[in-house]
Amino acid sequence: MISQFALMYFPDGVASLRQMWRTLAPAGRLAVAVWAPVDRARGYQILVDIAARQCGSEATAVLAAPFVLGNPAELAKLFIDSGISGASVTLYEGSVRFPSIKEFIRIEVKGSPLADMLSDEEMETLATESERALAEFVVPSGEIIMPMDAHIVTASKR
Repeated sequence: MISQFALMYFPDGVASLRQMWRTLAPAGRLAVAVWAPVDRARGYQILVDIAARQCGSEATAVLAAPFVLGNPAELAKLFIDSGISGASVTLYEGSVRFPSIKEFIRIEVKGSPLADMLSDEEMETLATESERALAEFVVPSGEIIMPMDAHIVTASKR
């Protein structure tokens, strides 16, 4: 059974993991992917910092939400609390690519609950500051490529 980047959005992580484990076949394997801490996704950290300055704590919380399970010790404890013993947490270094900074902002901000939270003026300010702050990730094609790491947790049912 695989869960890709969803566990951090479930209201009750322990109950969700218990259900995954309960429905897993005997001798089955569970793999759960969650994002590493936001500081291991520098482009997202920059966006979160801009949102904190320009838009306030509610906007910051929305952008930081995908990274709430980033602490490997807390993540491992979540599995233990769910009754899943022997789970292994492994960090995988990776990157994320977008066609442009503008597209990154459109997807991550306008494609989130922030779309309804920010005024057009706040959105424009966020986009303008992001264009400058994220310039270091732009490659010659105009795309942006940013580091973004993940934790993969695996466990086997005996």
